[in-house]
Amino acid sequence: MRFLSHFSMAVALAAAGTLTITALPSEAQAQKKKKEKKPKLSKEITPQVAAIQKAMAEEDPSPAKPMVEALLAGPWTGYDQFVAGQLAIQLGGKLKDTSLQEQGIKTSLASGQTPAEQAPVFNFYAGNFAYGAERWAEARQYFETAIGLGYRQNNVAALIAESYFKENNLPQGLTALDRAISIEKEANGQASEEWYRRGAGVAMRTNQPALAAEWTYKLAEAYPTGENWRAALSVYRDSAKLDDQQNLELMRLMRKADAMVSERDYFEYADAAGPRKLPGEVVSVLEEGIAKGAVREATSYTKDTLSLARGSISADKASLPASERDASRSANGKIALATGDAYLGYADYQKAVSMYETAIAKGGIDTARAQMGKGIALAGQKDWAGAKQAFSNVTGPRQSVAEFWNLWIDQQSAPAAATAPAAEPSPTAS
Repeated sequence: MRFLSHFSMAVALAAAGTLTITALPSEAQAQKKKKEKKPKLSKEITPQVAAIQKAMAEEDPSPAKPMVEALLAGPWTGYDQFVAGQLAIQLGGKLKDTSLQEQGIKTSLASGQTPAEQAPVFNFYAGNFAYGAERWAEARQYFETAIGLGYRQNNVAALIAESYFKENNLPQGLTALDRAISIEKEANGQASEEWYRRGAGVAMRTNQPALAAEWTYKLAEAYPTGENWRAALSVYRDSAKLDDQQNLELMRLMRKADAMVSERDYFEYADAAGPRKLPGEVVSVLEEGIAKGAVREATSYTKDTLSLARGSISADKASLPASERDASRSANGKIALATGDAYLGYADYQKAVSMYETAIAKGGIDTARAQMGKGIALAGQKDWAGAKQAFSNVTGPRQSVAEFWNLWIDQQSAPAAATAPAAEPSPTAS
């Protein structure tokens, strides 16, 4: 994330009125605020200020620079110090001298005389200079002060997070980024999509699957596009080291979320399902990919896999009634679990739910897997409440995938909302 350019800083400061020095209050102000003590320049500094202002008024103000530098080095305090800082800011803007501007801002702040309405922006730009010089801790100090004074512009809270990332302090940076998102949402209703993507990418670098899941979840939650669902689930999949069955459960969600776009996605789904194990599901997903133009029908993989799966469907379907009977007689839920998987592959959601419930009741199986299958089948029936309950019962390694499913269900069952204004993109990381 880039810090603001110094030219932008000068423009913003000028717009805020920070480059104008008013050494003495006007008569009108004096009449309006009689009881308010007016700041005055000391006799010692007044001649130097007058000489500097005269030099700065010339077509070439550069001769004023050594005069301002000498003024900054003086033992001034209070309003004298504030005016010295303001002169440095003003001349720095004229000469495009960022070092002089930084000295001026810090001097003004140190004086204790910076007007309350200008203190937030002064602290931000002091932090901005420190950020540009890679003085991360100093930058954070000024940014935090600016935030405490109510400053919310220029991605200030996100820059704190980025400063931690620059130090490779990833966990602290993610904590700061989460806070930045909360601040931005409170101020503007939504944070930039890029902030969530940044968080997800950094979380993946921590090699902590739970953290990666948390941040990819945040991305899909805030911006539930097919592209973001794909990014979120792909990042999680690559960091979580799922087994084949868990990957199938995640791929089913990718399909539901319209997040499958590449041929590789469809081939991976088909491999996870297996043309002999779940032939109906393999045929369904590959034919869908062909119809969308994502899968090439003429490739050897597509032809061979479809041929094998299609050739298995008839016998597989014919065996299911007997499997149901065996499941009801079995002492454990293993046959019922496998039969539920088969019915789910054929999108026979009602029978799938029945078999999963039988498997759970009989026991002796991976209950989390059965609850996951039950939730997917109920989601297929658009029984959102039932599906959420099933997914909420999933524990262990599958829990994060179940939480993704529940998020997707929330998005499907939520009432249609008015389109929110697009968030302004944040600066990209440098």
